[in-house]
Amino acid sequence: MKKYHIISEEKLHRMIDERVANQILEANNNHERELLMKQANIRSLQAQINPHFLYNALECIRAQAIIDGAEEIASITKALSLFFRYNISMKGNLITLQDEFENVQNYMTIQQYRYKDRMSLEIRCDQHDAELMDMLLPKLVLQPLVENSIVHGFRDMTSGAYIIISAEKIANHTSIKVIDNGKGMSIEELNALRDKLRNQESILHDTQDQNENGIALLNVNRRIQLFYGQDYSMNITSCKGEGTQIELFLPRNEISNAYE
Repeated sequence: MKKYHIISEEKLHRMIDERVANQILEANNNHERELLMKQANIRSLQAQINPHFLYNALECIRAQAIIDGAEEIASITKALSLFFRYNISMKGNLITLQDEFENVQNYMTIQQYRYKDRMSLEIRCDQHDAELMDMLLPKLVLQPLVENSIVHGFRDMTSGAYIIISAEKIANHTSIKVIDNGKGMSIEELNALRDKLRNQESILHDTQDQNENGIALLNVNRRIQLFYGQDYSMNITSCKGEGTQIELFLPRNEISNAYE
């Protein structure tokens, strides 16, 4: 015999209000995701008018460099071409950890040429672990962290600068750390940055930080929250004169349906 549950009119209205509120929240989150992805790719999107012209030009430069025996020019041109292809041509918002690593390595090749090899990059992880390397994550979350180290951490360094990126599986999560030996931050600076990360609205309005960092740390942090939920955020530790560590502690392959 079936049992029927009778709910009061007040409870019915409350349930309806909650459902409507959840739908509005999800709609707002979807809209914000779209805005943030546009911000993350805005510079690259400007080059989409004729990207094949850019690729062909770079390939011609690389070919001539090889003919002339200019191996360094050929190498940097290849890295630049691959970096632009990743940022402009690759479709979708999700990418594998392996692809993110390769993009960061191309980016560092370009920066090492620019800064005359005064910095180095090391990636520490089990690159034979398919589950780890095939993990899906939002596109362009690691390169901005490396860029932040170069622009801010290494500003006054002329040699010996290094960045270490590590990835390690912990239960059903992955810990990804970006560590540098730059100038670091004081307690006051670190607390100010942490306050910004807790202020979700600042990501859409802090244009100064975006201009300085290319793709702002605030943007990356907010996108992580929108992809994985409010419980996830960048964890930043730093010490003045000793460097900075940024950790992303992310669930493996548990991403909002909006991005599948």
